[in-house]
Amino acid sequence: MVDRAGVSATIKKRYGAALRAQWLEKCAAHIEQALRELEETAGSRRPVHLETQVRLVAEQLVHSEISDSCLPSLVVEAGTQHVKELAGHPGVFLQVQSVVDVGVSKYAMWEAAREKEDFEQRGIRPSYLPQLTDEDDSGSGEANSTAATQAEASGDSHPKIPRKMLKLVLTDGQRHVSALEVEPIAQLSAELAIGSKVVVTGAQPVAGTGVLCLRAGNIRVVGGAPAQYAQQTLRARMAELLGLEDRRGT
Repeated sequence: MVDRAGVSATIKKRYGAALRAQWLEKCAAHIEQALRELEETAGSRRPVHLETQVRLVAEQLVHSEISDSCLPSLVVEAGTQHVKELAGHPGVFLQVQSVVDVGVSKYAMWEAAREKEDFEQRGIRPSYLPQLTDEDDSGSGEANSTAATQAEASGDSHPKIPRKMLKLVLTDGQRHVSALEVEPIAQLSAELAIGSKVVVTGAQPVAGTGVLCLRAGNIRVVGGAPAQYAQQTLRARMAELLGLEDRRGT
């Protein structure tokens, strides 16, 4: 039912991912079983087009551990073991293992993540934000008046995560490579889920370091994340780096 060869070739062409045959077989078998159950319920059988098959496999792919689902794709220099320039289209399919904003202190990032999480989950507003009503306005505090004014001017109504320059660690399941954002990339943020899948195209490494320079045209976030990384929120990651016991961040 699932055209394994066709799906594998399409995903390679579209995402640059070379699927492991064993993983694809398990994935296809799972999809075929689910489709059979749907056919039994509906009482009819319809052909599943290749594009639909690709979409169903890709949904499993982005939530898989890349070492389980894909063959290694990064090429290194023999002497230095530094990653070479990444190929052009379709690019290289990689998994995000780490993301840190190197332009913001770890403590400031942890504090911002804590405030945002407390606001979203518990409704606790940081004192620097403008109050929601005139009655609440008296509690803003003189010490935070400048921050509140800036927040009002920018239209902010909830806590923001600071944004400077991101550094990512990416993996093909076997090798790791660091990548530095050299211009703002809208798809990236410090809150990018660990385990997310990205396609990197034509990124140039810094001579002698192997660190990739990322520009907007070099990376595309595909999405997804394996379930085992669900607890690695920005707050939890910053707390770990700082050695803080932050129970709400895990």
